[in-house]
Amino acid sequence: MSMRRYDIILVNEEVAYMYNGMEKKLFHLFVENYYAKGILKTITDLQINYIKNDYHIDELDTFLFEALGKEDDYHYSFEKHILQLDKYKSYARLILSKNKIILYADGSLDAETMFFEVLRNFRPYFLAISVQSKRYGWLKPIRPLDMAIEY
Repeated sequence: MSMRRYDIILVNEEVAYMYNGMEKKLFHLFVENYYAKGILKTITDLQINYIKNDYHIDELDTFLFEALGKEDDYHYSFEKHILQLDKYKSYARLILSKNKIILYADGSLDAETMFFEVLRNFRPYFLAISVQSKRYGWLKPIRPLDMAIEY
């Protein structure tokens, strides 16, 4: 089994609700961007920049450290977080950058799941995408907006 890679993007709330149930369309945008060159790359970069939301990298870095710092299998180096769960044969490395979060994982899903849990508690609209394995999904399922009741 080869190492899994996920690009994790914080999507803005409006887009998250618009594309709830249509995540495949967002996934196709990221696939197109991954393989694009020239003007198509520029266009898809602009589209991705439009749908994503910013976060403070220092705030997320601290949030991850506070959530996982007491774990024996957790290692931290500036903006890089590692979980190596030997008893589960699970490894994951989370790298923070201004534009996206990249998660590399190997073995069982335990370590990557721990990172996903922490991220979903930081902000609700993270979308994880693995172009190579054709997998994608919200880290926290989005509930439909409540319908207004008229009297």
